[in-house]
Amino acid sequence: MSLREISIGLSAWIIQDGNYGDFRVGQRTRFALELHSDRLERAQSTEPFLNHLGGGRHRGRGRVVFAAQEAWVLDCGVLAFNDQPPPPGVREGTWMEGELSLEIDPFSYFERLFKLPGMPALTYDVRIEEILLETTPWKTRQVGRQTFQERAAGRVSHAPIQQTDAWADDGGYAEYVLRCALLGGPSQPPHA
Repeated sequence: MSLREISIGLSAWIIQDGNYGDFRVGQRTRFALELHSDRLERAQSTEPFLNHLGGGRHRGRGRVVFAAQEAWVLDCGVLAFNDQPPPPGVREGTWMEGELSLEIDPFSYFERLFKLPGMPALTYDVRIEEILLETTPWKTRQVGRQTFQERAAGRVSHAPIQQTDAWADDGGYAEYVLRCALLGGPSQPPHA
C-alpha cells in the first residue's frame, strides 16, 4: 500500500522547543511520524489501510515491523513509531487496528531511536500542501483550587493559514494539522 497524502498533527511546543522552525504552505521538509493511540487492538485482517478521520486522527490497520523495550513501529502504509514499550503481547509481525493519531516526531526518533539496532528508517520527505490552525474555543475548568484551560467539547474547528507562528498563534498554545504530500522515504535522519 502506498499513500500519497497524509494529515499530521503538530503542537506549537515542538517548534518552540527549537527542533523545527515554523512551517509554511509549499515548503519541502523532512520528519518522522510519531503515533499515539490507546485504541489499537489486534487485527483479524492483514490488509493495511489508513483512513483520515479529521485533524491528525486516523483509523488504520498495520503490521508491527519493529518492537523493542524503547519503542515500536507500525506500518499502515506509512511507518510511524511510538516511543513506549509495545502493548502486552505485541511483537514484530503482529497486526494492529484502530484509531490513532499521527504527529511530527518532536525529537525521539531523530535524536536517539534511529540508533536502535533493527530500527527501520522513518524519515519522510514531504511538501506541505495546507496548514490548519485549530480554532475550537477554549473553556476554563475548575478542579479544587486549580484552574485548567481545555478545548470545549463538541465540534472541533480549524482555519487554514499560510504559515505557523508557534509563539503567537493561539497565545502560544496552537495545535496545527499539516496536510502533506509524501515525496519520498522513509530514510534515515539527515545526520545519521
